[in-house]
Amino acid sequence: MLKVQGVYDGTSVILLEPVTWSPDTKVEVLIPDTPGDAEQAYWRRIVELGLLKEFRPRPVSPGTFTPVQIGGLPLSQTILDERR
Repeated sequence: MLKVQGVYDGTSVILLEPVTWSPDTKVEVLIPDTPGDAEQAYWRRIVELGLLKEFRPRPVSPGTFTPVQIGGLPLSQTILDERR
């Protein structure tokens, strides 16, 4: 599959890169509704291609994460010490 950038001028899509297609070549245009939908469109496409069985959205949004306080050495230091 080839990905080519284009601009919609109100009546048609003008490609921003040269292509060597013959006239009347059928193309598919994918337009995400919002920037957040771009990720959803990506994962839907991965499923359509058979590269992933199903896509499950993240259960927790990034803004609601609360880190857990632990005592002792930092966890990263503990991991490094155990690897030695």
